[in-house]
Amino acid sequence: MSKRKIDHEIIDGMNKAIDYVRGKKTRTITHRIEIPDNIDVRKIRKKLNLTRNKFAEKFGFSARTLQHWEQGDRQPHGPAKILLLILQSEPTVVERVLMCYLVKKRREHK
Repeated sequence: MSKRKIDHEIIDGMNKAIDYVRGKKTRTITHRIEIPDNIDVRKIRKKLNLTRNKFAEKFGFSARTLQHWEQGDRQPHGPAKILLLILQSEPTVVERVLMCYLVKKRREHK
């Protein structure tokens, strides 16, 4: 495929996305990912063999918030819910990203 054709397809796709967001009728197919309402945070944490405090520290949650989630007083939402779903199915991905970030940060400080 030529570079010119690829450029045209990208621009066409962006224009269709803009039209869709603006509410214009398009033939664009959208896919909505269904995110489960209930996430078993305790099960995820136990699977990773971490205490509540270690889990909170490692992944940027408040230990108190984790306690509420685990007791069922509250449910995670937004980006926290997405992070928990990733931790549930692919915890090594999150750990690799965090490790790369830490290594990069250390190199910058030297």
